[in-house]
Amino acid sequence: MLFKSVLLSTLIAVQALAENSAHQEIVTVTKTTHISNPCLENYAKKLLPNNPTGLTTGIPIVIVYAPQQPDNQVKQSESLQPTQSSKAQQQIQGSSVPASIHDTPTPTDHTKITVTSTTICNQKVCTVKTFSTIISHSESPTTTTTTKQNEEKSIADTKSFTHKALPSSNGAVTLKTTSVKTALTTTSTVFSATSLPSTTYTPSTSVSLVSTTKKNPVSSQSVVSTTKTISINTSLITDAVTITKEATTLPNSKHSSTFTNGSISFISTSANKVKSTVTSDISNNSQNGSSLSLTSTINQLASITNSTLTTITKPTSLVPDFSYTNSSRVSSTMRNSSEESSMVLEKSSSKLLSSTSFLNSSSIASTTESSELASATTSDSSLSHSSSSSVELSSSLSSEADSSSSSESVETGSSDETASNYSGDLFKAIDTNAPPTVFARSEIPLTIPAGVDNNGKPIGTNKFYTNLLLGNQDFMVYPLPYGLYWSKTSYYGFAVQHNNVSDRVFGSINTNNKGVASYYFNPTNNAELIFSATSFSKDSMHMKVSQMAELSALVTLSSSSNDESNYLDIPLVQGMGFVTGIYNGNLTPLLNSLFGVKDLSLETSDALLSNVLKYRATLLNNVQWLIYVTLPDKDTDFKLEVEDFYNLKGSKPVDGLIIQVAIAPEDNDNDKYYDAAAGMYVTGATVSGSVSQGTAASYKFSYTTAGKSSSNNPIVFALPHHMDSLTGSALDALTGITVTSTTKGEMTGFLTNELEFSETINQDVEFLPWTENMTGSLTYTKDQLELLASAANKELAADIAATVKNMNSNYFSGKVLDKYAQILLVVSEIIQDEEVTKDALNAMKDAFKVFTQNKQYYPLMYDTKFGGVTSTSAQDGDPNADFGSAYYNDHDFHYGYFIHAAAIVGYVDKKLGGTWAQSNKDWVNSLVRDASNPSADDTYFPVSRMFDWFSGHSWATGLFVTYKNIESSSESLHFAAAIKLWGKVVGDQSMEARGGLMISIMARSFNMYFYYKSDNTVEPKQILPNKVSGIFFENKVDYTTFFGTPADHPEYVHGIHMLPITPSSSLVRKTSYVQEEWKDQIAGFIDNVDTGWTGILRLNQALFDPKSSYEFFASNNWDDKWLDNGQSRTWSLAFAAGALNAS
Repeated sequence: MLFKSVLLSTLIAVQALAENSAHQEIVTVTKTTHISNPCLENYAKKLLPNNPTGLTTGIPIVIVYAPQQPDNQVKQSESLQPTQSSKAQQQIQGSSVPASIHDTPTPTDHTKITVTSTTICNQKVCTVKTFSTIISHSESPTTTTTTKQNEEKSIADTKSFTHKALPSSNGAVTLKTTSVKTALTTTSTVFSATSLPSTTYTPSTSVSLVSTTKKNPVSSQSVVSTTKTISINTSLITDAVTITKEATTLPNSKHSSTFTNGSISFISTSANKVKSTVTSDISNNSQNGSSLSLTSTINQLASITNSTLTTITKPTSLVPDFSYTNSSRVSSTMRNSSEESSMVLEKSSSKLLSSTSFLNSSSIASTTESSELASATTSDSSLSHSSSSSVELSSSLSSEADSSSSSESVETGSSDETASNYSGDLFKAIDTNAPPTVFARSEIPLTIPAGVDNNGKPIGTNKFYTNLLLGNQDFMVYPLPYGLYWSKTSYYGFAVQHNNVSDRVFGSINTNNKGVASYYFNPTNNAELIFSATSFSKDSMHMKVSQMAELSALVTLSSSSNDESNYLDIPLVQGMGFVTGIYNGNLTPLLNSLFGVKDLSLETSDALLSNVLKYRATLLNNVQWLIYVTLPDKDTDFKLEVEDFYNLKGSKPVDGLIIQVAIAPEDNDNDKYYDAAAGMYVTGATVSGSVSQGTAASYKFSYTTAGKSSSNNPIVFALPHHMDSLTGSALDALTGITVTSTTKGEMTGFLTNELEFSETINQDVEFLPWTENMTGSLTYTKDQLELLASAANKELAADIAATVKNMNSNYFSGKVLDKYAQILLVVSEIIQDEEVTKDALNAMKDAFKVFTQNKQYYPLMYDTKFGGVTSTSAQDGDPNADFGSAYYNDHDFHYGYFIHAAAIVGYVDKKLGGTWAQSNKDWVNSLVRDASNPSADDTYFPVSRMFDWFSGHSWATGLFVTYKNIESSSESLHFAAAIKLWGKVVGDQSMEARGGLMISIMARSFNMYFYYKSDNTVEPKQILPNKVSGIFFENKVDYTTFFGTPADHPEYVHGIHMLPITPSSSLVRKTSYVQEEWKDQIAGFIDNVDTGWTGILRLNQALFDPKSSYEFFASNNWDDKWLDNGQSRTWSLAFAAGALNAS
């Protein structure tokens, strides 16, 4: 049987080759890899051409597409002869069948791509054309690499990625992917060591221990008590309460409708009778199909307040008997004379029941476009499909006029887009005016080294390049995948090193998990290659740092600060595939190495541009580097020469010479992608993005380039959390090359100048309690309300303004302010006591005046040196005061509490007809702009100071000489949630959507890099039993905190990644993770915790076990010592009870 297969393959090959000219030969090979659902986007658009951009159907669609192959292309991807690759495995291939759509999804574990690659060779040059077939499958992928003797292999080894499963097990889509030129390579030896040096370089593996002497962020500071004349009368609580989603809808002054408790005012605008019917089977990426049946006959269209139903305590006859819910099944009936609507919803499509969606269309009587009906009904397309071989998109919307007048369009929403349907720019400037003058203008007392110049623009203080601005400027920087530093001893230049899994150093110290590594790190300052010049020396080398932007900076080296003609430029850009040096003027290039070079060879190929030289250097540690030299013009005289083990020297100066280095792929066949990118380099990158219909978000990194390559593209690398959301042209640019990052797993290479991603923004999570396990209405029993009222009465008996004014940290005062804001929210929305709400609201407004008038313990100022609103705590000489906030430490942590509190105050005030949010918008927006300015149009702040869009999380470390790190992922999340809510309150839809996008990105990155389930494949298995990262550095993961070790206080390292628990927590802290962390870690020490950390751990428990959590906070033996000063019993009871009752 095997003989027949080989014979058949041979005959097919002979026939195919005979059909080509005598000068052409074809080799077809196959590889398999993984991609995610966005690859179907273009096909979905073709099938559903009327859908607005970003509108998702929720319908499981499996597409099978057989491409039309060129006549001279091999018809089948079978081996032409037995493989000669020792890495080859059994080939996986999908069948090609006519296009079909199946309405029954089959869950799969992952998705594979079978990449069929055809190499057409003409004399010396080969062109590789590849096609990728996406196949849903539940098995692990394998690879076959087919070769032909004496010819270049034409495809890379397979790299597997785990992605979101497609909804079918047999669908396939074939896409054209990367095409690169290859050719026969001739190798000539430049240098080969015949002996080794007497001593060789050995990297240091010593570890620097984290100092744990900083102030504990959890405190039980006392409050200033006061006597309240107004309190909640618990005897008036006679019934349970149910909170609808519409309860959180803010009034819009443009509509003349009333906003009252327990009633709705309708304004009739048309007597037209509209009948509409929609039937759809919907799958919201769940394993079980969801169905919606909606039939509605509406006798009268009404303009509804704020485009939605308002808060209802006791439903009237006009109000549907359903509530805000994540219910697996909700039924409701709306009746009013001839008006009737019946609905059945399964699974997680509750937003279809929102009256905002139900009647939110500017032209609800349209009968032309089916997509208009979908928009009028829900933000997800509503479609009807019936068979596995065809698609039927049907909808009907008919109008009958009860009078002689013709049908009219009825405007039911605001003339401005609401948050639910906003489509537009995600990165609009918040404001371009100067910050309020209440922030005094001054400079922080930190000296900037000579040579650091950003041409008057604000300087990023928490960026990957910050170490180049501080101290001796010789700490490493990590644009990734490489690490670099200014080498000022022994060798003089800018050093490069890569990361190798085998070089990681693991250790265990001061931990509660005996036998488990508590840290790992990558050794630093190990210069594998150093960009230098013969004129650089200890006394004649100057560094400039300029063009500092969101994702990039430029390093320039010269012999002196005055030499503006002879210099070496090294652009630093996140994700750059090459480290590039551009030699200008009369510099003679020099490449040094601490390790030393064992072999150097020159590789020539017609696939390279004629002015590009390619070298392969093997170091004495047996690591291979590719070195590409690009000349301004073809120059046969220039070459790299080996002076000794540690010095590679250019034969002469060449103005405009480009040297690029990259770690060589494990398989030399993958060199072709570097060959295709050689000569082009990235100089910078920008982030942009947009959102459609309020939920479908996309963002991208657009790389600016210089130079020229054979593919007309640079090579860039993406992180693991990027891969699942990758979309756009980059899907066609996958190379299969991977390079190890420092602490974020394997990075993947792409031949592209743009990386684009898609995310879904969750609109269900706002102010009120929410967890992903809630399947019912947000309700509270009479007993729970009475306990809530009692707790609120006790906790509101405080002088909030006096309490926060004298706290010696803006961090603590912000937490306390936010605590009382959450109590206000509970009183307003859950207990619904209007008198106490107004009293608490006034108290909060008074407390905010302390800060808006800048009268707190450490006032804020506008720093004109770096461009930011920061603490004055360092003006007396102590940069560590206020948790280092003056030097831009933790700004998102600190300011997130103020912004979140302001959002709640503004929200409650606005519902009561106030304008507090608008009156204080400039002050609050200044905090948002400082930590999260979205646009370079705002010239007062750097773009995105805290959140690193490339890394997928923020860096807390500011202007301190150390490696960037983050200790509290949850407080970074809180900031994103805060700006989302603040944007909602003040009507900044771009800000609101941007905050939602940040949360979606964090949900990916946190669960790969910070939160460790047992099945985590990104972080090393040695640290997974810790369940949480602890302090996450650029080049180290350390299971500890800056204020205590887990050996003594394991609650610190776990709790700091929990606080504060808010509705957004469950978007990121998934149930499966929280439960696993509790079982494996917290359950073992929770009974020994008797401080403010207890309440944090117990409220986190509500994310998976709300019953136990509620019982703890409702205990008759309650003690306030279990609360941090930023956590209230009122909010804890409300959150746990809400999660319990709806689960």
